[in-house]
Amino acid sequence: MKKKLIVLFSFILLVCGCNDNEFSIEKKTYNEYLNEVKKIENSSDDIPFDIAVEYDKLIDKEVRYQVIIDNVKEDIFDIEALAYHNKKTKDVYPSIGIFDDKEKLEVGKKPSGIILVGYIKFDGDISDFKCEIKVLIKYKNKENENKKVYYVTN
Repeated sequence: MKKKLIVLFSFILLVCGCNDNEFSIEKKTYNEYLNEVKKIENSSDDIPFDIAVEYDKLIDKEVRYQVIIDNVKEDIFDIEALAYHNKKTKDVYPSIGIFDDKEKLEVGKKPSGIILVGYIKFDGDISDFKCEIKVLIKYKNKENENKKVYYVTN
């Protein structure tokens, strides 16, 4: 019985250790992307898809923002994206492809877009809300080339 418990405990430690290691890598990638996106000053000139940012005032003193990536003009694969804003927050910034699976968008196919959603504390009228959103999007094209796009709201 004692040997079975030791084997079981060792297995649990092994499984937990692997998950912690994977999370550490993802957290490192997230922090690297966050540091990069904070430094962005201008949007990229050639973006092969549409990017839009929408804001909605919620009842509980929050603004929901949505970064919408859609209408691709070419197929893009292995998408990783991170949206950052210049407001004080304790939350993580919305991302895709870092802590979860990478996505792909293909011309004329579903899904037709990606939406990153986040929340910002705000107690005023939505017409008075001012925020700068910066987005970093990394992907591969059909030639398997690594590409990177920056987007900044004004």
